[in-house]
Amino acid sequence: MPLRNRASNGDLAEALFSLAEMEGLGDRRIAYLKAGYTVFDAEGPAHKAVLDQAPPWLKPLLSQLMECSGPDALEAAAQRLSDGGRPRRRGTRENYLARIDVHTIIAEADPDLHPQRMRGAFHWHTTDSDGKAPLETMARACRRRGASWAVVTDHSRGLEVASGLDGEGMRLQRRRVDRWNQNHGDDLRLFQGLEVEILEDGTIDIPQAERRELDCVVAAVHRHFDPDRDQTERLLRAVSTPDVHCLAHPRARHFHNRPGLRARWERVFTVCAENDVAVEINGFPRRQDLDWDLARLASECGCIFILASDAHAPRHLEFDAYACAIASRAELAPSTILNTRRAEVFEDWLFVG
Repeated sequence: MPLRNRASNGDLAEALFSLAEMEGLGDRRIAYLKAGYTVFDAEGPAHKAVLDQAPPWLKPLLSQLMECSGPDALEAAAQRLSDGGRPRRRGTRENYLARIDVHTIIAEADPDLHPQRMRGAFHWHTTDSDGKAPLETMARACRRRGASWAVVTDHSRGLEVASGLDGEGMRLQRRRVDRWNQNHGDDLRLFQGLEVEILEDGTIDIPQAERRELDCVVAAVHRHFDPDRDQTERLLRAVSTPDVHCLAHPRARHFHNRPGLRARWERVFTVCAENDVAVEINGFPRRQDLDWDLARLASECGCIFILASDAHAPRHLEFDAYACAIASRAELAPSTILNTRRAEVFEDWLFVG
């Protein structure tokens, strides 16, 4: 069957996730989920990969789905396969890009929004918190990818599960950042950031004196999501806090698991613009936050943006491609994206505003 007649990876993955939700707990549900993630994360047409990995009972069903030509045909097929149950698309999977979509969008995007044109590598973690590689290894990986500046953003102590940095940990990391810049700063200028916690009342989990020791303060929500609560005031208090530079993964959503915060986003973005707080587009595949619709709204409110990989290992640095694709789909001007600026211009933004 010609590839052009096949459903997209995103449509096929959605059908598999929907079928998984109509199954009870057990092996069948797990098999549908694994197949869905295999398709969603595939770099090319995923049909062979998913068939090779599927259990025997699932292969005939997958073949039926692969014969479908689009989302409507897939939905009808999934309904037949589920004995008449009607699949429902979950809000936790809306406005996410499958990996193959990222490549397609970037190929057609403004060249200034291509990942290889990004001067800055933003928002990555090291073994100082929950990353898998030390600072120097991550910095070298950023340099190999062509970055001329980078911002390390380990977690603050408020995120206990990530073994975040306390004041002493920040100072020890600062020495390594300074040593890197003394030895390699002409090739890659390294800035020390910290991903700090936005607490339930909107306050930040480290005091102002510690914030001022940092080059870049990145505020984010990792707890107390409560989808029924309007979180506008919580976010407004955070982005109005002195010395906060960036609002990271603003909705705190997570693919297939968490819909994200509910807020009056136009108000949040307007205050970000007024305070010169950058809005992050987080490219980690399970986050993709902001999505392109909210990124477009933030642009209309006058925001500046910073694209992030949220890398926890060197190979994750490539996730900035997802952020670039979202920025392209949102039709953001490259001039509004901090990663496109030279190191000295970014440094002026950090310290002068």
